[in-house]
Amino acid sequence: MLTIEKLSILMKFNWDDDQFSRGGSTREKQLLADVDWGQCVSLLQDLILVTKHLAATEYTIKTHARLLAVCADEQTAQTLLGYASTL
Repeated sequence: MLTIEKLSILMKFNWDDDQFSRGGSTREKQLLADVDWGQCVSLLQDLILVTKHLAATEYTIKTHARLLAVCADEQTAQTLLGYASTL
């Protein structure tokens, strides 16, 4: 599950798992050991489409459900959604 702390690490490394594998600390790597980078990047891309109003209603609903499923709490979901809206 994504948390605020995990999101901050993903953002620090620009959602780039190669950059993270080279520069992430041992603690950061332990925290993100259970994170599926591909799934996270895919969700971020979908959220960007949703926040720019480029997605169909059904797709938006499915994306929101995915967002809630991968985030540990509402605050994390809102943080990720807010971040996506800035991209």
